[in-house]
Amino acid sequence: MTEIDVIIPAVVAFLSAALTLMTGFGLGTILTPVFLIFYDVKIAILIVAVVHLANNLLKLSLFSRHVSPDILKRFGVLTLAGAFIGAFFQGKMDSSLVKILLGLSLVFLGIKEATGFGEKVRLPKRIDFLGGFLSGLLGGFVGNQGAIRSAYLLNYNIPKETFVATAALIASVVDITRIPLYIFNNKDVLADNLFLLFIVTASAFAGTFAGKKFLNKISLKTFKIYVAATIIIIGTLLALRII
Repeated sequence: MTEIDVIIPAVVAFLSAALTLMTGFGLGTILTPVFLIFYDVKIAILIVAVVHLANNLLKLSLFSRHVSPDILKRFGVLTLAGAFIGAFFQGKMDSSLVKILLGLSLVFLGIKEATGFGEKVRLPKRIDFLGGFLSGLLGGFVGNQGAIRSAYLLNYNIPKETFVATAALIASVVDITRIPLYIFNNKDVLADNLFLLFIVTASAFAGTFAGKKFLNKISLKTFKIYVAATIIIIGTLLALRII
């Protein structure tokens, strides 16, 4: 392991954590391909997963008082159930068409919010159970649950801190359910890369604190446009089958 093998992933971790604090997703999406340039796939997947969890727990600690129990009851639990089912069927079906349809849906939802049309048309709360389950199902199936979750959370007229906190809690629970298996199957990989894990996690933490300062300075309208724009980008990449 050379210095450049640590420095570049650490810098990317800082920047991506700062940029994705508000979106509720994206840290793993950015970090994974960067790690794959420098490390074996087992190291990349495990380190990124642990950093992702640690960073979500940090975000949760910073915004814990803003978590919405109401949204968690109506949306979060069924998201997890859907994610498990989607992950189970992931290797049994061709996900190409699903990715394209999902990408187009995300582009539509992102444009709806970015243009302000989302303020006029909100999905009724009585179908939250369906939205939660489908977001988890599709997320587990194609591996981009965060983008779907954030797109649906934009449907709620909630403060930006509540958005960040609730998304972080749901993401943390999802991570906690999958990471122990990764660690159990790759104990040696983790033990051999503790220094790398520490540096990248510390960099992500610093990025999260930087992102928090930015979050405090922007308006709710700007926040929603930023999240919506990121959702459009991810949706476009999915539709074009780039990710």
